[in-house]
Amino acid sequence: MKRCYSLKRNKEFRRVYHYGKSLKSRSLVLVYTKSAHEFTRFGFSVSKKLGNSVVRNRVRRRLREAVRLQQQDIAGSYNIVFIARAPILTESFDALRAQVHSLLHRAGAAGPKAGNQ
Repeated sequence: MKRCYSLKRNKEFRRVYHYGKSLKSRSLVLVYTKSAHEFTRFGFSVSKKLGNSVVRNRVRRRLREAVRLQQQDIAGSYNIVFIARAPILTESFDALRAQVHSLLHRAGAAGPKAGNQ
């Protein structure tokens, strides 16, 4: 995923948390708002409660890849933050990818056929 598609600043994350709507799954929480940009930007939040930096960065890499595979199916422009929950540590990548697709679909950002690749 290109860097321009990332939420980078704390201010951007806070704006999404404050004004956004949230959806939950077993391993993830998705918080989203409409964006003024012409493309969708993503942020990933992984708490220190999940483990040390090696574990957190691995979770973040897996999430980024799952989102990258769904990115071409996203319609509209949103600011989206994925928050990792503890069960994500034991999820397979396919289950994680299915949860990402489900959350994006429920948010209205992804089409119905995004997960069938």
